[in-house]
Amino acid sequence: MASKGTPLPLHDTLRDLALLRASSVDLSGLIADDTPSSQPPKEIEESTIQSYAFVREVRTALRMHNSGEAQKQAARIEKVQVELVDVLRSLSD
Repeated sequence: MASKGTPLPLHDTLRDLALLRASSVDLSGLIADDTPSSQPPKEIEESTIQSYAFVREVRTALRMHNSGEAQKQAARIEKVQVELVDVLRSLSD
């Protein structure tokens, strides 16, 4: 918890920051390397993208199934197949 005392004087803080900048101190070297990365690994990101694409396709298929569109398309395909079989029979006779 932060103390409710007086804040650091702005003049002193700015002077300290200027000294750090002028001395070219690399503060990132002071931080431990075991901190988690802000970016997920590429494999996880690609897997997440594929997962979202899969979910989108499944939702589309379920919507089509629930609307009866799949059955309509199946009946249409079956009708076309019967017509093609008739055409092949008439060509072979």
